[in-house]
Amino acid sequence: MRKELILGLAIALGSTTAFAGTDSNSSNTDNSGSNSNSNVAANFDSFDANDDNKISTDEFYSSAADIGTYSDWDTNDDGLVEENEFNDLGYDWDYNAWDADSNGYLDSGEFYDGVFDAYDANDDGYWDQNDWDDAGDAGWFDV
Repeated sequence: MRKELILGLAIALGSTTAFAGTDSNSSNTDNSGSNSNSNVAANFDSFDANDDNKISTDEFYSSAADIGTYSDWDTNDDGLVEENEFNDLGYDWDYNAWDADSNGYLDSGEFYDGVFDAYDANDDGYWDQNDWDDAGDAGWFDV
């Protein structure tokens, strides 16, 4: 419970500061008229908030939430990622390993833990530039 509370707080606080440097007159509406965050660039430096050349889980959670990846995976818009939505993406990941509480769906905490751990090659709790490159090469940021 404590981890979920801290994660929720980190995501909420991170989302308020992520666009602080953007032009307030700019819009996230694409040419089709739909609202999209596709113009938000996902790059290593934008996730590395403290410029220590590594991305912590806190930096990852707050930045990844801003590019809408969890909502992209939640294709039926119920706020959860079920196994069929997870499998439809075509990644070679074990759904059951990501579903930490075995309740049949991934909440945002399980989702972001799963993605982060999938690319943290040396399991040190940080992404370095190589981990970042692996995530990009695998197409995760193209979801």
